[in-house]
Amino acid sequence: MQVSREIAERSRNLVADCGLDTLSIFIRNRRSADGDDLRYLYHHGVSAEAQEAYQAGRVFEDDPFTRDMAASDRCGSLVQWGDNRLSRLAGDAHRYRSFIFSHDVQVVGAWVQQVMPGFFLVIGAHCKSGGHHAARVSMERLSHDSGTIAQLVVGELFESVLYAAGGIDALHHVLHPCQDSAQDAMARLSPREQEIARLVGDGKQNKQIAHMIGISEFTVENHLRRIYGKLEVHNRTAMTARLKGRPTWQ
Repeated sequence: MQVSREIAERSRNLVADCGLDTLSIFIRNRRSADGDDLRYLYHHGVSAEAQEAYQAGRVFEDDPFTRDMAASDRCGSLVQWGDNRLSRLAGDAHRYRSFIFSHDVQVVGAWVQQVMPGFFLVIGAHCKSGGHHAARVSMERLSHDSGTIAQLVVGELFESVLYAAGGIDALHHVLHPCQDSAQDAMARLSPREQEIARLVGDGKQNKQIAHMIGISEFTVENHLRRIYGKLEVHNRTAMTARLKGRPTWQ
């Protein structure tokens, strides 16, 4: 994802107005299939060498701000360097401390926002020795402007997802769940699968269903696997929600 011209311009203005030297905007994904993942969105004044060292050297895994992200709410907040929440983590973050020392970075703080579980937006603000002094940074302005930029980034992410394949249709179904979509889902199933799905929706367990309709529990499980595949769900709760026209969150 490439950030818009507006986000880039606002970021440059934030650096100038708040008395910073460098700024980084990135996403950390703790739920990536390949393990913790980092994706840069924008940099101002950060050298290519520092970017590579932080990402390829996996310094971000030791970054006390990114390790503290679980405590952040969905609205986001500015966490200042030296904040009580960071004290213990920063003391143990040897790789991170080595990184900021070797790249001459005075950390000011970071805006941290949980966009969704395991998926975090971070805006890091820094000064450099010989440049601006971290103690003179306007933290009130930094917090306000970082929050504004963060919401613009989240908005652009949301828009990108919507314009991806099927995104608009998915949003429509979430905003306007209707009986027709539930009927369409049920119509995908065979009569036996419909019977089993209804019994699951009534709270019956596999053993009970097997006894009620005269088949083995193993056969019930096989039917459920086929139902899940047809409805593109992964569990009983999502299956029942899909067949009742409710959004499914998986």
